[in-house]
Amino acid sequence: MKSIVNVVLQIVGGLFILAAFLQWITFDYPDVSPYIPFAIFAPGMMSQMINWIFVCLLGTIGFVMIGFARREKRNSGDDERG
Repeated sequence: MKSIVNVVLQIVGGLFILAAFLQWITFDYPDVSPYIPFAIFAPGMMSQMINWIFVCLLGTIGFVMIGFARREKRNSGDDERG
């Protein structure tokens, strides 16, 4: 069961990192950006700052999920050995 949860955490974490990359790369092209909620992401300095915060938040969540899964995998491997 733990291995299934670890795999799911890694997949979801990877999806968060992919979402952060897509948000970052499509900011200058609002027609293809998947996360344009309202005018808050209209071009400008303030919207760019909010975009970077959003990108960092998505990426951080993804990396934390992957790191948590790897740590649990490493810890469960130690328990099985003795």
